Amino acid sequence: MALRPTTPPLNALRAFEAAARLGSFARAAEELSVTAGAISQQVANLEASLGMSLFTRNGPKLSLRDAGRAYLPSLRRALDEIEAATLDLVTHGAGDRKLVIGALHTLASSWLIPKLNRFQNEYPDIRPVIETLALNFATPERSPDLGGRQIDVGLYFGDGRWTGMVCDKIFDEIQVVVAKPGYVTSDEKGDIAALAARYPRLVHTTRPKAWHDWAQANGIAITGAPGPGFEHFFMLIEAAKAGMGIALLPRVLIDGPLADGSLEIISQASLKSDGAYYLITPESRMDTPEVSAFRDWVLGLACQSGLSE
Repeated sequence: MALRPTTPPLNALRAFEAAARLGSFARAAEELSVTAGAISQQVANLEASLGMSLFTRNGPKLSLRDAGRAYLPSLRRALDEIEAATLDLVTHGAGDRKLVIGALHTLASSWLIPKLNRFQNEYPDIRPVIETLALNFATPERSPDLGGRQIDVGLYFGDGRWTGMVCDKIFDEIQVVVAKPGYVTSDEKGDIAALAARYPRLVHTTRPKAWHDWAQANGIAITGAPGPGFEHFFMLIEAAKAGMGIALLPRVLIDGPLADGSLEIISQASLKSDGAYYLITPESRMDTPEVSAFRDWVLGLACQSGLSE
């Protein structure tokens, strides 16, 4: 007996997903390099095996019925996982102790990677592979995508409440105001209201309210138009280093520029964000030896850092 007797053939599932995404059998056929008739037949066979219709057909146009809408999200995730697993195998091969770590771009480049050699020295038989996680505060969905990309463990920002994840807080986010050394005079550094009004305020475009939150936390009002905007913290860091304006940046991300003198903190007025940085692990991967080793290492760093209350 088949191990999964209710699972339809993969070709039928691919045909349905492509037709649902593209809105027509013809366009699905073009993508999958088969005929429109083949797509139509595959979908018809799928509907027959399920005992329900997935599409309403209006000539060449398709619209999903309730059953199709309910089926599509889980099916798409499953196909994405198959694609990711295949790509991972082709790219990285098999047989080594690989650990895929997902992290926000600037957190990876400014905090994790400078310390990663220590992990390699402690665990030379584990091969870390760093992948980028995305976070956009302008969108309602801020959950990390680990499963669909075959990521073993992640470093992420938020409230620490994500379904299916074990979330360990590693440090708070304290944002400080920085600029290129000499960009702001010593006399101006004590007057935060004048500071925010006189100099271009570089904006993180996915956190557009950050400056106003900073002003409110420090009892001042923001006046004047915002300065140039940047999507990622690493862009803000480079813009501030280039003298384009003042930037509000997480303290944990600027150890390097502060140490080498390319940035300086220009005000004692800071902002503690509502969210924090977390080590996140899918519940299904908690017992993986490579994951356990990395979790112990990161949590050890967090204890040493003094950045978490």
